[in-house]
Parts: sequence; structure tokens; C-alpha cells
Amino acid sequence: MKDTCLVVVLLLLVSSVVSAQADDKCVVGVIGERAVLPCVYNGMKNLTSLRISSEWRRGTEIIHTAVWMEGRVQNVSHSIQTTVSPLSPNTGDFSVELHNIHLSDAHNYSFNLKLLGQNRSSMVCSVCLIIAGHFSRPTILRVNGVNGEETRLFCNSQGGFPAPSIYWLVNHKQRPPETSVTTYMNTLPRSELYNITSVLSISISENTAVSCVIKNKLLNETLTATNCTSERRLSEYLWVFSAALCLVVFLLVAASLRFQKKWDQKQKNPTQMRR
Repeated sequence: MKDTCLVVVLLLLVSSVVSAQADDKCVVGVIGERAVLPCVYNGMKNLTSLRISSEWRRGTEIIHTAVWMEGRVQNVSHSIQTTVSPLSPNTGDFSVELHNIHLSDAHNYSFNLKLLGQNRSSMVCSVCLIIAGHFSRPTILRVNGVNGEETRLFCNSQGGFPAPSIYWLVNHKQRPPETSVTTYMNTLPRSELYNITSVLSISISENTAVSCVIKNKLLNETLTATNCTSERRLSEYLWVFSAALCLVVFLLVAASLRFQKKWDQKQKNPTQMRR
């Protein structure tokens, strides 16, 4: 009994230290991917010699439980797709892996341990999960004004989370006036993911390069699309040059084959005359 009380006290002391350190840490999970919520038991007591049960909770909801007997897992149950290593008591690593992350998974999570036969459990770790989503690569549509009127450029990206920051660059460096930019942001149907469209109205020459930049700060992700007439023309010229080069090579090969055929015939004729 005395040894059991000592173990409980040790667990409580360790849990208070570890949880205090983990409270300030958050994990960023990507929608549709996996996320690992870290938790390492640093207590002095050897868990492989104890009979314990563990719980991962999302708020007050229990999402993963396991019973360990002398370092070996005996029973596991979980309400969502979760994974905890079966060697956790031996390594001290009770991290949980969440599969196929959704926006609803954003929450505070906690890991708790208790001795079998005891009613009170102690919290070992506390981790918060923040959810983010990748935006699609932006696309630009350019509508040139007639008779020197303003040019309008439309930049669109969708499917990401949270709301990103978006801005324009002229000639890769200069930002246009804020009054020339109008941005529309809404959520996709049956989803909380964002659809963003930004419109730039500006008087520029036909060859001016204009870039649309979208930043997702949570993922430290920057996506850029550039519209430049001169670059499109250059690619068109390269395509025409490649096609012309292929045609010239084809004609040269055809001419050489024809010459070889005539030469072979001339070589055969004297032989036939001698025969």
C-alpha cells in the first residue's frame, strides 16, 4: 500500500511538470493527413513493472484507452482512428497518431495514466492541435483594357485553411496601391475551407509582369502565380522554333535516304551489265 501511494505521488508530480511544459506547445495538423501528438513519460518509476491503464482525451471525450500489464499491452479501444505504440511503457513514449485529420479535430488533448485498481488518474501530457489546409496553386486571368483602359487581373485559390494573406507584385518587386485591389473570400459549399479571389485593376503595359502571392502562415507556405505577356510570347517562339527545327531534321533525313537509295541503284547497275 505504501509503495502504491508512492507511485501515485510520483505520477502526480511528474504529470504536473510535464503538462506545464506541454501547455504552451501546439501541433499543426494538415487536413486529410496524419498528426502526431507527442507525450513522453519522464518519471523515475519503471512502468514495465506496473499494471496501468492509459487514456488519451479530446477535451472530456476519451478517444484511446489501453491496459498494460508489466510492459505488455492487454487491451486497446479507441473511438476514432488513433495509434499508440505497443512498446510505450518500455520506451516511455506514449505519443498518439491521429489519422485523416479534419477541421473538427482542432482541440486540446490530454494523456492520463492510472494504476489498475485506483480511481484517480494523473495527467502526464497536454497538447493542443491546430488544423490547417493547403491552398491550391493560384491561377491568374488577365483581361486587357481597350484603348488604354485599365487592365484587370483575377487571382483565385481555394481549398485551404485558415484564411490566408494575399497581395500583388508588379515586376516582382513593387506592390500596387491598396485601392486598386479588391479581395473576395468565402467558404466552399459543405465545407469550412476557404475560396479566395483577388481582383487587381491597374494601368500597365502589355509586357509588365504581375504576380499574385498567397501566404498560409500556419503552414509557412507561400504560393505564387505570375502573368507576363512577354514570357508567354517567348514560350510561343520557342515552340515554333522547335517545330521548325524538327521539320528541317525530317527533310534532311528524307533527302539523305533518297540519295542513299539512288547511290545503291548506281552501284548495282555496273554489276548487272558485267553479268
